[in-house]
Amino acid sequence: MYTVAIFNTKLYIAKTSRLIPLIQKTSKTLSFRPFMQTAAKLMGDAKPETFEVFGTEWVDSFSHAHKNGLATGPFLDEQNLRMGDRALIDIEQLLPEDKDGVLKVNLLDWAQYAVVQASACGIFGVEHPFIDPKVDQAFWKWQSYLPLHMVNLDITGKGYAARQIVFDAFRKYNKNLPTDVSFIYKERLRSMQEAGIDEDDICKQQATFGTAAFANTVPIMYWTIYELFSRPDLLEEVRKEVIEQAVSGDKGSGFKVDVAALKTKCPLTLSVFQETQRLRHVHANIRKVTEDTLLDGKYLLKAGHYVMMPGQPVHTNTSTWGPTADQFDPYRFAKDSSDRKASSFVAWGAPPHLCPARQFATTEILIVIALLAVRSDIAPVKGEWVKNPALNTGDMATVYTPKKSVEVEVRKRDDWDGEWSLMMGESKTRISLASG
Repeated sequence: MYTVAIFNTKLYIAKTSRLIPLIQKTSKTLSFRPFMQTAAKLMGDAKPETFEVFGTEWVDSFSHAHKNGLATGPFLDEQNLRMGDRALIDIEQLLPEDKDGVLKVNLLDWAQYAVVQASACGIFGVEHPFIDPKVDQAFWKWQSYLPLHMVNLDITGKGYAARQIVFDAFRKYNKNLPTDVSFIYKERLRSMQEAGIDEDDICKQQATFGTAAFANTVPIMYWTIYELFSRPDLLEEVRKEVIEQAVSGDKGSGFKVDVAALKTKCPLTLSVFQETQRLRHVHANIRKVTEDTLLDGKYLLKAGHYVMMPGQPVHTNTSTWGPTADQFDPYRFAKDSSDRKASSFVAWGAPPHLCPARQFATTEILIVIALLAVRSDIAPVKGEWVKNPALNTGDMATVYTPKKSVEVEVRKRDDWDGEWSLMMGESKTRISLASG
């Protein structure tokens, strides 16, 4: 651990996975709670009364509502099915109609659209606010202004105006919630109502849910597609695995994807995704020191300062990941990893604040990747996949997007052209994630 001083503030940097469980055990004094309060104001424009609520112990029950609302079981199955059915539609629209046709698309734009529409169907129901292109565009404009909002430098007010469009859409949506709204949305609503937060502030806080649902899933979806389709031999292996383990039917009767099998019987497909996360993750988990804390018997962390756990040093540590730690190994997570601790993989955060939506987000990515692999051929218009494209390092997401997205040509694989549907399989089926 080392210390960086920024004016009167100290950042204690924990750059090894060994310290993460120790930080986890002292979560009462190394707290994430202050950042939830800051987000409520910064993103959700919380009134003073609501801001105070987010600074109390109630946020622990709010966090529990998220975990409960996204736990594996019938409620998450329903959410996954709505999400997956929408993904089927977007992939069908991506494929050219003619047998030998070619469709040219901007891959990042497509990933962004597909993630928003599928995730929103799962969380908010099929008649969700982001169906309106104006709301969708306003959301992403708002996201692009978040760094300026953090330092109160949105001088033109364009970012706030975009946020207001999203807020207004959720005010309208919340007046008459659809019957297929997700359990997690209702759990958030219940928790905030029980805390006495007024209805308008609830609408604004619910509008911020899109940031958690979309902002990080979009870039990791893009890069997983990129890493897979840029490796033809690997792509063939993933196709073989998915077809043998998770696809049934034929062109005449229609094809069906067994989502439970996709989650539990396709280790290579999952490994490609997790390896992409490992090398693309740039986020630093952060905690505020609320009381003087002695960590590991030798590091005195003073109250009022901050602890950071950057993911990149943890994910490229050769003692954990071996001599190829800085290289993309698609088989890495498909190998025996029983001796690897969950704290060595922090793409979903650090306990006790692991992303509660990690099962939902991973299911979405696996469904899309599997369907694209089996149903399509994707190649850059200019012929080659660039190995290390420039990145938007100003992004606030946990994974950077490319400065310039690749334009791709999409062709359908005729043997797998037909009607496709999803079968959820056994309820409570969990994906075996490296983070736990």
